[in-house]
Amino acid sequence: MSQMKHIDNTPSTPSMFKMEKSRYNRLRMHSSLAKLTFWSFVFLGLIFMFFFRSPSSLSPVTSDLNRRSLRTNSYGGPALEKRVRTSAKIRSRNGISVLVIGATGFVGTYVSAAFKRHGDGVLGLDNFNEYYDPSLKRVRQALLERTGVYIVEGDINNVALLNKLFDIVPFTHVMHLAAQAGVRYVMDGV
Repeated sequence: MSQMKHIDNTPSTPSMFKMEKSRYNRLRMHSSLAKLTFWSFVFLGLIFMFFFRSPSSLSPVTSDLNRRSLRTNSYGGPALEKRVRTSAKIRSRNGISVLVIGATGFVGTYVSAAFKRHGDGVLGLDNFNEYYDPSLKRVRQALLERTGVYIVEGDINNVALLNKLFDIVPFTHVMHLAAQAGVRYVMDGV
């Protein structure tokens, strides 16, 4: 009988092991929560800096709006034409020259920047309508201009403006991303 009796120091119930694991998991979870909190604050700080910068940093963009428009009766002249040509200049061997219409919209901003990174010549066109907050579009405009994409303020219904742009730059492609959000607003204008 004494042979059958076996003394074992390990507990017979598995709950003792769970307690040790749960302590480890609690420490691990606390560490993960601290990291998540830290990176959340960093992300929120970046968003705050990006969207709520002082208006003085955006004043060069909004101060020359009259010169930015290529409207046929009083477009900006040779200096503006040079900026348009510079923005649309192809920088890679297999590059294209693209007119991005709706360039300061959400999708247009990323498409324009991607074309520019690829070495393509990019010129943006947007009318900065007030359906969405125009300040968001102005921030995107400043972002694009830092990457070398020039934005012309104008309407795609202005045939003379489009003819002028195509006279200045022989675009190989047009990326049409302009749209009026909300069908009833479009129909009210008709």
